Amino acid sequence: MSLVAGSAVLEVRLLGPVELWAGSRPLPVGEPRQRAVLAALACDAGRVVTAETLIDRVWGEAAPARARHTLQSHLARVRAALRRGGDDPLVRRSGGYLLDLPADRVDLLRFRALTEQARGDLGRLREAVGLWRGEPLAGLAGDWAASMRAAWDSERLVAVVAWAEAELAAGDPVAVIGPLSTIVQEQPFVEPVTVALMRALHAIGRTADALGQYEALRRRLADELGADPAPATQAAHAAVLTSNGNAATGTVEPVPDEPVPAQLPADVTGFAGRAEALAALDKVPSLAVIGGSAGVGKTALAVHWAHRAAGRFPDGQLYVDLRGFGPSGAARDRGGAAGDRGGAAEDGAARDGAAMDPGEAVRGFLGALGVPAPRIPAEAAAQSALLRSRLAGKRIVLVLDNARDSDQVRPLLPGAGSCVTVVTSRNQLTGLVAADGAHPLRLDVLSQGEARELLDRRLGPDRTAAEPGAGDAIIDLCAGLPLALTLAVAHAVMQPALGLATLADGLAGTRQRWSTLTGDTPGTDVRAVFSWSYEALSPAAARLFRLLGAHPGPDFAPAAVEHADELSELVRSSLITEHTPGRYRLHDLMQAYAEELETDPAARDEATARLFGHYLGVAAAGALLLAPARLAPVLPIEPAAGLTDAAAAMRWFAAERAVLLAWAARTGGDRPWQVAWTLDTYLYRQGPWHDLVTVWEAALATVRNEPARAYAHYRLARAWTLLERPAEADRHYGLSLEVYERAGDAPGQSQVHHEMAILRERQGRMRDALTHAERALELSDHAVVNTLNTIGFYRAQLGDFAGALEACEQALALCDDSDDDIRAAIWDSLGFIRHGLGEHDAAVACYETALALYRRIGDLYWVADTLVHLGDTHRDTGRSARARAAWQEALSLFEELGHAHAAEVRSRLS
Repeated sequence: MSLVAGSAVLEVRLLGPVELWAGSRPLPVGEPRQRAVLAALACDAGRVVTAETLIDRVWGEAAPARARHTLQSHLARVRAALRRGGDDPLVRRSGGYLLDLPADRVDLLRFRALTEQARGDLGRLREAVGLWRGEPLAGLAGDWAASMRAAWDSERLVAVVAWAEAELAAGDPVAVIGPLSTIVQEQPFVEPVTVALMRALHAIGRTADALGQYEALRRRLADELGADPAPATQAAHAAVLTSNGNAATGTVEPVPDEPVPAQLPADVTGFAGRAEALAALDKVPSLAVIGGSAGVGKTALAVHWAHRAAGRFPDGQLYVDLRGFGPSGAARDRGGAAGDRGGAAEDGAARDGAAMDPGEAVRGFLGALGVPAPRIPAEAAAQSALLRSRLAGKRIVLVLDNARDSDQVRPLLPGAGSCVTVVTSRNQLTGLVAADGAHPLRLDVLSQGEARELLDRRLGPDRTAAEPGAGDAIIDLCAGLPLALTLAVAHAVMQPALGLATLADGLAGTRQRWSTLTGDTPGTDVRAVFSWSYEALSPAAARLFRLLGAHPGPDFAPAAVEHADELSELVRSSLITEHTPGRYRLHDLMQAYAEELETDPAARDEATARLFGHYLGVAAAGALLLAPARLAPVLPIEPAAGLTDAAAAMRWFAAERAVLLAWAARTGGDRPWQVAWTLDTYLYRQGPWHDLVTVWEAALATVRNEPARAYAHYRLARAWTLLERPAEADRHYGLSLEVYERAGDAPGQSQVHHEMAILRERQGRMRDALTHAERALELSDHAVVNTLNTIGFYRAQLGDFAGALEACEQALALCDDSDDDIRAAIWDSLGFIRHGLGEHDAAVACYETALALYRRIGDLYWVADTLVHLGDTHRDTGRSARARAAWQEALSLFEELGHAHAAEVRSRLS
């Protein structure tokens, strides 16, 4: 996609006030919420950002009641601002939105690329530091903006220190004194900045000022934190005092001191993604717990962050693998007392001796801190007390990896001070969160963008760009799980001639997939690391986990399984995740593992029937609440209890839409038809209409009942009509009508003629449309009201406003007050008729009545369509501001639905 308007290139600036530029020309973005939307997209440019993430970033917990609707309005205005620069890089993707800009067109991303590539290069470091124009995201309020400011400022400080060191090495200390002096005032406790300033001052002969900076820092640390300067800072001070250093470069000779441990494992090669998790860790004051399923990258995140933040911890890094889970670390004895997991698993792990005793880890840390073995007390409590004493006043990062439970971790925690501890565990260590104030951080599988970044970094962008579809297939088949992706990538790295498409084909087969995802150690065998969690479950939770192998995904609510205690155990064990409140999921590889565990075909069939029966029963009840006057389904469906009204039904369908679509795709026989029947009204009102095509095509693929097939053809044709595909619609209407005529089914013929009338209207064949509508009325014994309204609307289109008014008023008189969708359609027709008669105020009143009804039932297409007509009426009466407001809202809805009518509305707005 071109990003050039003439010679102007779009650029987003975040390292200061949020700004949009086209070349040298600033573009207006709008009010703060719109700038927040642009910033929330730009910081992840090139990656899909979900609507939920955008809402969280822009509003946080203060999100309005109709946040999605308001977000659509802001996105429309951001898109308009981008178009003023000559292009539209804002792309709607499945699951969210993508700002399709190269990384070097967003100052934050360019800054990161420059600092990562710099390796002491003065030119790159100067450019990186020069990108900062002030406080990042200046003028934006909210928790997300505040957390990003703090995280990005930490990155800036690391870059500034690197730049200062490069300037000193190049012999230009004067260049850094002013900027460093300002930063010391803003960030008085960041010692590396003060050290760089001391060296620069000493290098130009201002030794007294350098010593003054040290003394001021020492007093601040003592007064505010009760700590002494770090050994490196003390060494720099000693070098200035004794001139034991090079004034030009600022280097100093090492000063003997107590050990500075550096126990972190090597950083992860090609680490990708996790920007929000890294930013969250940057904000943690003292204790964080990273949780998530096996293979999700908990250790990689903790180690990468600790390496990245090492400059904040001049007194060292401590690391230990607590072996909470491993080949023999899963709890097998189920008879112990409850711990953090609510069962015996964690205590069992201690009894079988696989998990590390916390005392062993404490003694290891004491040794790393320079405590001789003879001085380590014998009692565990005394050892922990000594560890806290040795950590007091120091700035050390501790990574406690693979913990079993809270009790294993507590003896290793520092007391009050400036250390930060990061714990990783498959279990939810609620005890640490509740009693120790830990900040919980749950990891899920990588997003599509993050997974692509991982492939690019491990394989090289040229190789992945050569087979982009294959890369996406590998990501999907590995479920975005970092461990699985790295194993798959390893095969490609070791076999340079292996095509990525060939690798993806191998992963598509179950047996070869598990073979590919098996490394040469237990810790690099995906099924093995899953099993360590599964084997720790209670028998009841293990049965539930196997049952979930029959669930089609992508997620579920507790009502689908009805085992609250076992469900909680699975969540605490990170075998499933509660990704939003009240919604649970297994990623695809975990789902495949659970399905594989159930080896009894009868048990698997029973589980499938039970789960499907739950969804179909509730869906049938919801469908009848949305359309009470609808004819009974041709194939029997027994509604279940639970939903109380139409609003509850809409919420349930919104939550379960993807699950029902998955059932339609996964099952056979009559089941897909039954699912399609229950989903039809909801999808018609809310979209996307391609889902209507998908579900009715799935129904036709397996159902054999002739009346059911006729109905499926009729509803599929209606979906193709909505999608502006008249040829496909005509074909399926013909197939449906043929069956209904052969069977002498008058109501069936009537409904087909009614929908064919709508198709002819959309083709501009209004007289043919009226003929079909009148034929539908002749055959109808059920939908008389709806058909009368349709006839009235077509008469108005043909200029017969008197005949139109008579038909629509007759329809309104016959209409049941509870039938909101039909009443809304009648009021919309009356609005068109009144407009045609020149009665504009009456037309506005009719349209507003229709609009309120359509909003109440949640029919997005007809809300948008009615808004267009309302805007037209306002325009014709000179109320241009009201017209534009109506059209702008209609445009947002049509764009959300992916409907071609959006182009017509844009032409009105332009």
